[in-house]
Amino acid sequence: MSNAEQIDYWNGKVGETWVLMQERMDTALTPVTTALLAAANPQAGEYVLDIGCGAGETTLAVDAAVGETGHAIGLDISEPLLARARQRGEALLSEAEFIAADASTWADEQGFDLIMSRFGVMFFADPLAAFAHLHGLAAPTGRLVFACWQPAARNLWATLPLTALADLLPAPAPADPYAPGPFAFADAARLATILETAGWHDVACHSLPFAMQIGEGDDPIASAIQFNLRIGPAAKAVREAGIGDAAKSVLAAALADHVADGVVSLPGAIWLVTARA
Repeated sequence: MSNAEQIDYWNGKVGETWVLMQERMDTALTPVTTALLAAANPQAGEYVLDIGCGAGETTLAVDAAVGETGHAIGLDISEPLLARARQRGEALLSEAEFIAADASTWADEQGFDLIMSRFGVMFFADPLAAFAHLHGLAAPTGRLVFACWQPAARNLWATLPLTALADLLPAPAPADPYAPGPFAFADAARLATILETAGWHDVACHSLPFAMQIGEGDDPIASAIQFNLRIGPAAKAVREAGIGDAAKSVLAAALADHVADGVVSLPGAIWLVTARA
């Protein structure tokens, strides 16, 4: 998708669905968020930019860390998610600021000590230009920290539903592995080259495997099925094929082996990327 198409996509039903799923997504991504914030290490008084902030969890966390002498700005293209972020901020009496903007061109501020993102940078139409632009927003001693997905093969949360439903879905069209999307930065060597060419230094891609919790409660399988039919690659494919009812029994069988201690978890893996200006 182009950046304009991404904006339309995230301001429609998809954005509204992610608002409804906000608490569950925060739970599913808890290991990622914990590692991201540890690597970012926000300090009192720092000026922070959070890209693709979504419903605001990471922005609010760093705003609390930088304190009254610092400031955190969350950027996102989804108005529904930003509205939820602002609600959460008001409830916490946070001074965090949430702005509807495309991070690849937004230039109202500069001199950020920390630029960070939890899965918000893989959708740039021109990643080299976008990261060069972000480099220009960083302070001379600024740092970049973000999470992005490793290859789909290492992320069973994304591939298992599609594999299980393959007989019910049309054959997927050949896709550009580097096109904007969740796995655009799966190739760590390519990603490092993009960042270095864009002006960033000391680039490192740290591997973080984790268990992604997608189902819980009295019926964790049903919960996991609901998750898969609302979030992730399978959700869009099922919706477009109109096989929602048929998909449920197939997914139930595929997920049965992944229940432990009352929850359904599937393997995931990210690159935790760090760099300096």
